[in-house]
Amino acid sequence: MTEQQNSTPASFQIEIDDNRIAVVSINVVNESQNWLSDGFIEELRDVMGSAIYNQARGLIFVSSKAKNFIQGYKLEQLRTKTDDEIKAFSREAQLVMREINTLKMPVIAVIDGECFGVGLELALACDYRIASEESYTKFAMPQVRSGILPFAGGTQRLPRLLGLKKGTTMLVSGQKIGAERALEIGLVDKLIPASNLFESAYNLLVNNQIQKIDYKNPIERCKRVRKQVEGNKFIRQKYLDYIENRIWHKYFGNYPAVSSILEMLKEPHFKQGLELEQKCLVDLLRTEQASVLINLKQSERNIKQQYNQRAQVKDVQQVSILGSGYMGAGIAYLTASKAQIPVRIKDIHPSEIQKALQTCYKLMQGAMKRKQLSHGQMIQRMNLITGGERLVAAQSTDLVIEAVYENLELKQQMVQESENYYSEETIFASNTSTFSIKDIASVAKRPENVIGFHYFSPVTKRQMVEIIPHEATSKKTIATAIHFAIQQGKIPLLVADKEGFFINRVLTPFLLEAIQCLVEGESIEFIDRSLQEFGFKLGPLEMIDDMGLDVLVKSNPAMVRELGARFKLPENIGLLIKNDRKGRKNKRGFYMYDSKGTRLQEDKSIYHVMETIARNDLESEQIARRCILRMINEACWCLQDNVILSKDEGNVASVLGFDFPDFRGGIYAYIDKIGAKEIVSQLRKHTQIYGARFEPCEWLLEQAES
Repeated sequence: MTEQQNSTPASFQIEIDDNRIAVVSINVVNESQNWLSDGFIEELRDVMGSAIYNQARGLIFVSSKAKNFIQGYKLEQLRTKTDDEIKAFSREAQLVMREINTLKMPVIAVIDGECFGVGLELALACDYRIASEESYTKFAMPQVRSGILPFAGGTQRLPRLLGLKKGTTMLVSGQKIGAERALEIGLVDKLIPASNLFESAYNLLVNNQIQKIDYKNPIERCKRVRKQVEGNKFIRQKYLDYIENRIWHKYFGNYPAVSSILEMLKEPHFKQGLELEQKCLVDLLRTEQASVLINLKQSERNIKQQYNQRAQVKDVQQVSILGSGYMGAGIAYLTASKAQIPVRIKDIHPSEIQKALQTCYKLMQGAMKRKQLSHGQMIQRMNLITGGERLVAAQSTDLVIEAVYENLELKQQMVQESENYYSEETIFASNTSTFSIKDIASVAKRPENVIGFHYFSPVTKRQMVEIIPHEATSKKTIATAIHFAIQQGKIPLLVADKEGFFINRVLTPFLLEAIQCLVEGESIEFIDRSLQEFGFKLGPLEMIDDMGLDVLVKSNPAMVRELGARFKLPENIGLLIKNDRKGRKNKRGFYMYDSKGTRLQEDKSIYHVMETIARNDLESEQIARRCILRMINEACWCLQDNVILSKDEGNVASVLGFDFPDFRGGIYAYIDKIGAKEIVSQLRKHTQIYGARFEPCEWLLEQAES
């Protein structure tokens, strides 16, 4: 490289070499990821001006940050702008992307890592997208999850590149896709190993192997036909009406951004589509959903940053797991697959170890089928998992995770055995949902090394893990536990060592009230649909089937003992346990399941087992109110008992831990919106009708009075 443009702003730096290839390095200073700020539009114009002035014959966009192309744009910056300023900002972002798109030279986006939001809009404006084939390279248009839509032309370019069906799916779902899937659908042109990704892209330009793309006249016949068909306004409208109808039944109209995107896509012309994109951005930013979703995303980023700062310790190098049940197997899979470190499963039953290894293998195969792992990576990571009847690796094991069944004496025995075998530095983590970490650590010689590590079922799907120090846990142990959770790809949540911790404590009354509604004659599907209309992805009875009714029942006595009669099980629940209704894991729950565990329909024999008749006397709103009031009241109890560090953490935990509707901003944002007075009033009415389990907690009463 011979020429350096020193005046170029820090986020985008351009170098032009003797071959007249312009390389634009993306590096947002003082950020671990490339989050673009307001100045990115002018910065892009500056680097393009340099490329044109120096008569470059090709241009490459590449990130200087490891495993990250562009993370996106910080949306909180938009909220300080007026409507006219927002519209002008979108228009300028669209224009700069068009300027990239219409450069006389071919432009390549070299993508190694996450390419989200405005980063993907930038990549779409390039002629070619060449990505690394690594599992960490992912693509998404996640703006819809913040209540808005792409604002730099993404709503127009993505459907034109992928076709209306695939483009619409990416826009309205906000889901991440891996590199292999991106190649399949035509989002990227080539996949190259990360080690020679840039070199390959550079050689394509130097050797004149790629030309400028003419989007108005595609070469491939199928793209020409697709352009003609999808340009027909009638066909386009019919298809999008069909999609909107299907999506409404999934989201119940709770996400205005989805409807706006679908309505806007009915316009087949590019220029008019861009104008609609500007208008929709302004309209959506003023909605309540966008406000709470942006706040929630900002809280989530802040929490991740805070926990990263607390976790400045060395990586965990080796893990032992005591117990080979479904939870132990899931933790082993995460450790090998995500953290990529050796893990040993210890159990006294060899047959159970075999089952755990088979479970890990199935999970690895599933990741491979979803294009998250290559076959080679799957074999490599599977080889990190071993099992046996004895403890091994006394000196090299950093962390022991106990995942045996809920028995205090057994868990204490695990602590003692581990301390007698492993080194003095080894941390002992208990995956308990029932017992106090202080009680588990009471038999320890080194209680400062003992901590709680509460995973949720299914362990491979839930993003959050609760980390529970007791009063003697050392700061180093806490930092290492947080760091390991991040290694596993989890979001850690520090909670107090109190019964139920946070997520189970708030979720349990919600689930128990749903069962009580069933006991009183409401039907299974009606109860679940009532809560789905409120915004939950799964209804409470389906949630119980996922976790296992037996798990809920086993943890209940301790909750009643520590937290009171409001946690008492509904009377007829014992009949379900006698009938062996464990849910998805034994294919018998509130719903029927096929051999693969796929939900089929409600099991009507439940009514006979529970000695009740489905009468459906309540409206869906009444059912939802009962369940949500129980959840809200317990969330307030958690504040009263100092279970969590802040409301912000509680909001993020409620969304990631038990799928509280994100468009409501999390449970405490929802409490603030409704107001303590109204909540107390409703709780008192329900106390009169249904009993003492609805009595408001003291903290909530104080809030209502003040």
